[in-house]
Amino acid sequence: MFQWDDKYSVGIQSIDDQHKEIFKLFNNLLDAMKQGHGSEVTTEILLKLERYAIVHFQKEEFFFQRFNFQESKDHIREHNDFTKKVVSLKADMKSGKITLSFELLNFLRAWIDHHILVVDKQYSDCFRKNGLR
Repeated sequence: MFQWDDKYSVGIQSIDDQHKEIFKLFNNLLDAMKQGHGSEVTTEILLKLERYAIVHFQKEEFFFQRFNFQESKDHIREHNDFTKKVVSLKADMKSGKITLSFELLNFLRAWIDHHILVVDKQYSDCFRKNGLR
């Protein structure tokens, strides 16, 4: 299991709540894989990741623009890379790639460890200075 910890918090409750969804998806996939059912939940998780990307990235990017966040271009590029990776994983799923659930699990772990823990922290002060909590 991969548990949410305050070190992942950006200090904005609504964004932290959205980030927690990635943890849930990671843990759901991990649990299914441990039981030998990873491929059975992969489709559902990929669909949820697509919806997550739309809602979550729009929210962050709205505030980037509203608060004139200086690092927004690099951040948005990572959002676009995430979306492209999900599309690629969906294509792999349709082609029957056997190791897809492992690749998806690794992708989610890397996203948590790099994007949520490091990259998202960059906007935390900007958002909080502008009144988000």
